Amino acid sequence: MSILKTFGVFKDLELRFTTELLMITVVLAFVLMRVGGKKQYLNFPESLDQIAVMVDGDGLTLQDLAFYIAFEEMKVEKDAYVYNPENTLEYWNIYSNSIYIRKAAKQSAMDMAVHDKIFYDMACEQGLALDEKEEQRLSNSQYDFWHDLEEEQREWLGVSQEVLNESLRKLALAEKYQSIYAQMQDVSMEDYSFEGEEYKALLEEHEVTVLEEVWDCVPFGYITVHHKKE
Repeated sequence: MSILKTFGVFKDLELRFTTELLMITVVLAFVLMRVGGKKQYLNFPESLDQIAVMVDGDGLTLQDLAFYIAFEEMKVEKDAYVYNPENTLEYWNIYSNSIYIRKAAKQSAMDMAVHDKIFYDMACEQGLALDEKEEQRLSNSQYDFWHDLEEEQREWLGVSQEVLNESLRKLALAEKYQSIYAQMQDVSMEDYSFEGEEYKALLEEHEVTVLEEVWDCVPFGYITVHHKKE
């Protein structure tokens, strides 16, 4: 083997070694960041325009998800107060059915938002509208939800009453079409709830992508509910 060829082999080996070493360094840095680093949570009111999930090509922002986040946080905190009124954080951190209550509630908020987006779009495709009685029920729900939030909670959430009202309107239309669609499929409405088996089959027909780099950094459980630091 000539000197030039030998030199070329060594250069190739050196380049390969350098590349592999760089890859190892990057992987180690990532692992150390995840293990030793501290997750940087979003300031929720300042991040409302960030997209958290894509549903059939449409992006849902944190503002779109604000109602579902507030709803789930308030529901869990109510149970937490019954569990231990002196330290509600204790309930949030319970590990049950292979998942922490906090994480399960956060997942429910996302699942409900995706579910309602799918059925709301189906309702719009059919030109569905609320009748007079449904409009009255919606108005009552909008009033109740806004007034269930304390003034501080409204500030922490960072969205207006109009935004929450619109989310509840979309939810009402989604629920109406969910009922209609379930009847068309000759099953109960519950079968098409966000946890229902029929809905899970329907969900496979839709493209849903959660943007984990955003959603994972949402401080769920600390947005409308402020605990002492863990």
